[in-house]
Amino acid sequence: MRASYLFFLIGMMLASKDVTAVTVSINAGSLGAVANGVHSDLVTVVVPGPLAAPGDVAASYGGGVSNGAITTVPYRAELNPPNDQPFTIEFWAKPSSSDNDDTTVFNRITTSPRAGWVFFQRAESIGWNFRMHNGAGGTVGYDLTGGTYTVNSWSYVAAVWDGVAPRLYVDGVDTGAVPTGPGGYKVNTSGNLTLGAYDEGRASYNGLIDETAFYGRALTPEQILSHYAAASNPNPGHYSALVQSDGALLYLSNAQVPEPSSVLLMGLGLVPVLRRRR
Repeated sequence: MRASYLFFLIGMMLASKDVTAVTVSINAGSLGAVANGVHSDLVTVVVPGPLAAPGDVAASYGGGVSNGAITTVPYRAELNPPNDQPFTIEFWAKPSSSDNDDTTVFNRITTSPRAGWVFFQRAESIGWNFRMHNGAGGTVGYDLTGGTYTVNSWSYVAAVWDGVAPRLYVDGVDTGAVPTGPGGYKVNTSGNLTLGAYDEGRASYNGLIDETAFYGRALTPEQILSHYAAASNPNPGHYSALVQSDGALLYLSNAQVPEPSSVLLMGLGLVPVLRRRR
């Protein structure tokens, strides 16, 4: 048996089971390490993710009312531009279930007066929900819902704020959701951005999330459609290169190889044995 074959086996093992050693989702966006996402102990990293490229991985959240599975990105002003400035937020999600109140991506001050924005996964027949708060108590300034999904299938979700009104896209297409509510948006000035639950752990999501990205500008409909289509490209790095070229400040792909990996360490320990058997 050759050492190269050993490493092939190790790769197969990593691709066939949960990898729990990853505690940080490295930010590949322009903000760099200051916007890394930190996984709680209950978040696991699994394969496959939504990308066709081999080895793509995603973060897995266990669900429950408040189970503690959460990824936290510390507050950054760059991820919370003034309320009249445009931005785009996108992610891929594969829900395992729904209780109609599941938080996928959260960037909000929940205590009154509420500010910022949040995505919810509602029931399959209802779809994805994007809310922007206006600082008037607990009022939702803009509330958009659309784009149905199927449990245990990947969806690409994006919201674009052009400084005046929001739009909700699912699987690369504008859902045409008409915002309800009195309008107005107040920017989050202190709260962390989190994945999988509120910042304090409530309204937990059950499923996978990957490729979360934030842009300090409004992506065009053509760019959003190109991001959705790029996931089917089998070439490693194709999707990430597109996200980075479009100016992502935050890009959490979960793509890094976990270290230290107990599987890898075990494999390295076997190398001398394999050499002796030649």
